[in-house]
Amino acid sequence: MQICKSVDELKTVKDNTIIGADTLTMQNTEIRFTGTGNVLFLGENIQLSGCQLKFNGSNSIIYLSPSRHVYMLDVTVNNNNVFYVGKNNYFNGALHAVLSEQKHIILGDGNLISFGVWVRTADPHLVYSAATQQRINPSKSVLLGDHVWLGQSAMLLKGTQIASGSILGAGAVCAGKRIPSNESWAGNPARRIAGGIFWDNPCVHLWTDEQTAAHATFKSNKYIYTEKSDETLSLTAVEQQLSALSATEERLQYLQELSENNAKNRFAVSGEKTKKKRGLFRHQL
Repeated sequence: MQICKSVDELKTVKDNTIIGADTLTMQNTEIRFTGTGNVLFLGENIQLSGCQLKFNGSNSIIYLSPSRHVYMLDVTVNNNNVFYVGKNNYFNGALHAVLSEQKHIILGDGNLISFGVWVRTADPHLVYSAATQQRINPSKSVLLGDHVWLGQSAMLLKGTQIASGSILGAGAVCAGKRIPSNESWAGNPARRIAGGIFWDNPCVHLWTDEQTAAHATFKSNKYIYTEKSDETLSLTAVEQQLSALSATEERLQYLQELSENNAKNRFAVSGEKTKKKRGLFRHQL
């Protein structure tokens, strides 16, 4: 095991790959390597504060894109996992994430993550059907699009997918739900509260009456997302592609291509296409 608490220590890591450490700033941060063949990708001028990054197994990737905000993360990857964070995500506290059983967590660009948020890809213990003795709780990846707001103490469990422009409210527990764009979900279990909404970043805590009045109308459609055949990717397809690529180098190249995709509607999903039929979603994000 090698534990790194400084940039200089990161540069001494063996049997694992560090990319971008030259412009990294670390404060009260610990990065731990137990296995081999892992990759830590650091975008230009990244700041890590109060982070715990733990590579417990081998051949996993933690990919942190460039950001104007400070990263606050508590992440554990095991074997063959990908933890990807897009550009300019805002963390209002440490995001806690545990990746298990070769599944992945993908966060797009410009997301807002509040205090005490947890993301997990596994239960993680085994559950079987008493009738068939077959396992019924396989692990699944968790995928977020762009400009998603995760409220305080939200919990995202295996199989959750949230398309661009949506909100998961404070204290919500979302397990295996597929949330379309521009919807608000809340509760335990999470359910749809409203559709046809969007949100903006400014914080209202100190606002005066004048500021409240000035923001009564938002004169732009920049946060309204629409599926377009020439722009939109499938979040499910992204996960499938990562799983299909067995080599760490191939996965890293795919993540770099994903990071370079700046299409507004790349992770858009229209709400009217997500309907239930016999308990199954007919449309995949």
